[in-house]
Amino acid sequence: MVLPSYNRARLLRTALKTVDWQTERDFECFVVDDGSTDGTAEVLARYESRPGFTVLRSGHNQGMNASRNLAIRQARGRFVTFLDSDDLWLPDRLAAFRRRAEEAPDAGFFFSNAWVLRFGRILGTLFDPSRPIPEGRVPGSYAVGDAELPYVTTNVAVARAAFTAHGLFKTEMRTLDTELFARVLAAGIPVAVLRSPLSVRRLHDDQLTDRYEENFRESMLALDSADAAPKERAALRRRTASEVGLYLVKAGRPAEARAFLSRELGTAAPRSQAWPLTTLPAGALKALKAARAALLKAGAHPLLAGPGARAAWELVRPLLAEEES
Repeated sequence: MVLPSYNRARLLRTALKTVDWQTERDFECFVVDDGSTDGTAEVLARYESRPGFTVLRSGHNQGMNASRNLAIRQARGRFVTFLDSDDLWLPDRLAAFRRRAEEAPDAGFFFSNAWVLRFGRILGTLFDPSRPIPEGRVPGSYAVGDAELPYVTTNVAVARAAFTAHGLFKTEMRTLDTELFARVLAAGIPVAVLRSPLSVRRLHDDQLTDRYEENFRESMLALDSADAAPKERAALRRRTASEVGLYLVKAGRPAEARAFLSRELGTAAPRSQAWPLTTLPAGALKALKAARAALLKAGAHPLLAGPGARAAWELVRPLLAEEES
């Protein structure tokens, strides 16, 4: 497994604790300190001599994909899997992936569901477990967006042979990892899904994925690697631009959203879902966002949660409380 981190000592400590509690113990964990200047070195000191853990260090910050590549080059297992330093694995995560790999021996790209943690609450799952999800060989374009493959890197495992055959992460990609996955899928690596939530995906205000316009540019680079037909590429470009415009609106940046949609969609911009919202003042959008957050937090109270969400919350709550202490 690969766990890169940069200046997230507090979150990294929690992520590593969820590696420690894995029921499957046959793993190698590469933790990469990407030039941190906070207390990361102190967190990693206790893991440097532990069996199964290898601590790697960059002399300066190089970015998450360079860190991942550093670890992948040293990996010896059949699969390489990932944990971002702001996410958490549930105890059965590795064991479930091992079972699924045994069930689908031809697959080389696996991804699972996850619980979503936001506002100090588990809001639900990353995707509806009952939704149709394609498996087997799929187009590379399915890695762009989440309409077909709703994954995040913390939930992914890729056959190490795929990296040997098709290359590593592109280090010029600073916020996303979709280009590699689009490339791997376009090469014909079969996909298998685990519908159960096996991790906890944190959403917060200090994420690289909040750099929306940069994400759009990198999504288009991924689309270049997906080998999509021109018509499909154009449709995906429009869909992705519309999504980015909506994200900007939700972030309380209507003027940026309007300018972005005008630039990327041209005369089609007024037909996008986000366009009417770009006329609202930033203050009004932020007030709506705060109201929505309050409603989500109230509706996701642990006392109202289903048994799966409640069990996940009881597991992670002590870790989160320790972070704040």
